[in-house]
Amino acid sequence: MPRPSDLRLAAIVLTVGLLVTGCSSSSSAPAATGAPSGGPATPTPVPTPEHLDLEAWDPESGNGIDLLDGPSARAVVLSAIRGAGPVAMSGTFSDARGRSIRLAVHGSNSQTVARFDMGGGETVVVVDDGRSYVRPSATTAAAWALPADVYSCVADDSPAVTQWGPLLHPLQTVSALTADAVALGQPADGEVDLLLGPEGTLGALHLHAVGAPLPLSLTRADPAGTLDIAFAGWGEEIEMPDLGDPAGC
Repeated sequence: MPRPSDLRLAAIVLTVGLLVTGCSSSSSAPAATGAPSGGPATPTPVPTPEHLDLEAWDPESGNGIDLLDGPSARAVVLSAIRGAGPVAMSGTFSDARGRSIRLAVHGSNSQTVARFDMGGGETVVVVDDGRSYVRPSATTAAAWALPADVYSCVADDSPAVTQWGPLLHPLQTVSALTADAVALGQPADGEVDLLLGPEGTLGALHLHAVGAPLPLSLTRADPAGTLDIAFAGWGEEIEMPDLGDPAGC
C-alpha cells in the first residue's frame, strides 16, 4: 500500500502534468492538508523518552533531538516549526518524466507568498488574512480560466490553490513529506538527519542539532519524483506583494 508521503508527491506530479498540458479539474488533485494559512490542526503529543537517563545528558552537547526515535523527533520538529514564525523555502520538484517546478515560498501561520515556475512564467499564490489570491502565468491562467499576470480573488478550495498541495506552506510540506520518518542519523557539526523511508532510503530532513531543531533542507526521492528544498530566514518578516485591484473580489 502506498505510503502517505508517496501519495503527497504523487499529487504534486499530477499538478505538474495538468499545468504543463494546460488541463485542469477541481477533482483531479487532492486538496492541501489543511488551510495554507494554518497547519495540521492537532499537534502530535511528544512522548517522554523514559528509556534515557536525561540527568546524564549534557545540554551543551546539543538539543537532544537525536535521542528520540524517528516519529517522536518528527513531532518535535513540527512543534518547533509552528513556534518559529515565518520561514522561506526554496528548491525544485521533478517528476519521473523530468518535468520540474521551481518554487520559492515564504510562509507563516497567517500569511503565505508562494511562487511557482514550470518554465512558462511565474505563478504566485498569496494567502493573507484568511483570503487567497492567485496571479497566474499565461499557461496556468488558461488552465484555471483566470486573467493572466494580475491577481484574482479565489476560494480556498479553488484548483488554483489546492493543486499545489502541501507546497503552499513550509509546515505542510515538512508534515506531509516526512510521515515515514524512521530514525536519526549521527549528529555532526551541529546538524543531524531525520531519515525517511525504510532504513532512510527515501531521503532525509536535515536539522539543526543545536538550538531549536529547525529544518535546514529536505531531500526526498521515490517513484513519484524528487524533491530538493532548503529552508532559511526563520523569523524574518514576509514581504507581501502589491495586489493592486484583484479581479473577482
